[in-house]
Amino acid sequence: MLTLLRIITTLSGLGLLLIGLGWWMHPAAAAEMLGATLLDGTGRSTQIGDSGAFFVGAGALLAIGALRKHAALVLVGACLVGLVIPGRVLSATMHGGAWTPDEILGECVILALGLLTAAVISRNKASSPFG
Repeated sequence: MLTLLRIITTLSGLGLLLIGLGWWMHPAAAAEMLGATLLDGTGRSTQIGDSGAFFVGAGALLAIGALRKHAALVLVGACLVGLVIPGRVLSATMHGGAWTPDEILGECVILALGLLTAAVISRNKASSPFG
């Protein structure tokens, strides 16, 4: 089970990493892929910098953590993705943003996958005589 979880978590992380690199290399395409509009001026700098950093960071944490069997890295990456969920809900309920249930579901899946993977890694390390 651990091997399968690590593979799926790594692939999820690599997918996020690619989206982040897309923000940095081809921001208009990345924005379109996510249903966003590329902003202008300072907003564009913030959008590209913050979005790229988020996706690269969360993706790298998930992938590296899963590959190296490092539960804390997986946990942090998953929690970063999970923190997008309340932001989306607040956007839709308080700030005039659109409801994005498909995106929220995807983030819930990545969060759950990361939490499960981190837990199984931790459990296996605790039961291993080689730690």
